[in-house]
Amino acid sequence: MAGMTFEDLPERANEIPLTDPVVAGDVIDLIIGEADRAGGCLALMVCDSEHRGVQPVLVGEVPEDADPGGLVNLLHAVAPLLHESGGSVLIGRGRAHGTRATDADRAWHEAAIRTCRSAGLTLLGFHVATAEGVLRMPDPLRDAS
Repeated sequence: MAGMTFEDLPERANEIPLTDPVVAGDVIDLIIGEADRAGGCLALMVCDSEHRGVQPVLVGEVPEDADPGGLVNLLHAVAPLLHESGGSVLIGRGRAHGTRATDADRAWHEAAIRTCRSAGLTLLGFHVATAEGVLRMPDPLRDAS
């Protein structure tokens, strides 16, 4: 797999907001390495008020069929920090293989949307990273007009 590396980062990458889906996917590709994908993981990129990546958080050895409750707990733990700073969060889930979302991916994605919404957090995106690449899950649906 030829993913993104730290050498691929443009100068002043810390000034680029992660609101662009392509850039957000590249960041997930960067912070979830091959070994983390193979073993399963959860990744958050904590962002500032301008949606620029500030601090990656990676939890390794998360089984593919793990309950998304750990993600919910982690989001509740960072929520006070993000509220105080006006920040946002980008989320990635690593698993070994696949090019399509699984039922488990969809459950984690829905848990992320629901938790961010209830905690008042801005979710910049949810991605699944595998050996075959990075898949962006759909953005949350807005209330119908």
